[in-house]
Amino acid sequence: MATPTISLPQGVRDILPEEAARIGAAEAGILSVFEKHGFRKIVTPLLEYVDVLSLGMGANLKDRVLKFIDPSTGRVVAIRPDITPQIARVAATRMRDHELPLKLCYNESVLRYQEARDGKSREVLQIGAEYISEKASASIDAEMIIISIEALEIIGLRDFKIDIGDVGFLRAVLDKLPVNDEARGMIKDSIAIKDTSGLEAVLAGFSMPEKDRKLLMNLTTFYGEEEVLEKAASFSKDAESIKALEYLRSVVDIVAKNGLKDRVTIDLGEVRGFDYYTGIIFEGFASGVGKPILSGGRYDTLLARYGYSAAATGFAFDVENIIAALERSGSKKRKG
Repeated sequence: MATPTISLPQGVRDILPEEAARIGAAEAGILSVFEKHGFRKIVTPLLEYVDVLSLGMGANLKDRVLKFIDPSTGRVVAIRPDITPQIARVAATRMRDHELPLKLCYNESVLRYQEARDGKSREVLQIGAEYISEKASASIDAEMIIISIEALEIIGLRDFKIDIGDVGFLRAVLDKLPVNDEARGMIKDSIAIKDTSGLEAVLAGFSMPEKDRKLLMNLTTFYGEEEVLEKAASFSKDAESIKALEYLRSVVDIVAKNGLKDRVTIDLGEVRGFDYYTGIIFEGFASGVGKPILSGGRYDTLLARYGYSAAATGFAFDVENIIAALERSGSKKRKG
């Protein structure tokens, strides 16, 4: 019998002691911040029934689920690609009688299907926090952003920014456009990649008020400080989009009052999780690391899919990307 090739499946890897120690230190620091702010740790199972898990997944994850048939039941079982739907399931069932707010955190691995050519990890180490409340509030969203900043600072990361947007604003703008769903999707995609010329080409095929056209074109450049909100408000007179801008301003103001204004930027053209998130979204980026170190946002319709009417917001750190950022930061210090 031939000796099998000793290797690992595509997209997973061993973590040896030195790196494991760095990961452990980062995890301990982040979890200490979560605990300080009243979050309690929860552990969810690696496996879920795919139909239950799918209730809480965005379209971007549904095609990336690794699944198989459970021989004992004949049902399709999934290896979790995300923790948040599991938190929603637990809150709606096992913790339904607990008083709100629920502040839960986790430190787990998720597994996602990736094309081999993508060169991305299938297994992702995550540390996350979810805040479930009776209703949404700017103070809660700001608190989550502040916690994410505090956690990064406590583990020694210095050169990073949190980009904040609001899909509620963009959804309000797109929903009232006199175009079909296909064109609306093309417009959204062009805004997502800041493709001004591509967006202009798409808009050329449709008749719409000039102020709407100008607003859409400017969305590819609405990135920066608080003046971005003023510019967006000057173009948009729609009640829903103005409401979203005012909410976002409230969040940013609270973050600024906590002395963290320099840590955040505003990006009104961010469309990540458009079908999943309902309002505030945010991502963290560190110098020299081309991938987000954290992602999060408000998802107020998720728990209702599990039969529980509650608002929710949360975020997750990508642990390995954080370690890469810390190593790069340490390398720069040593060279300096």
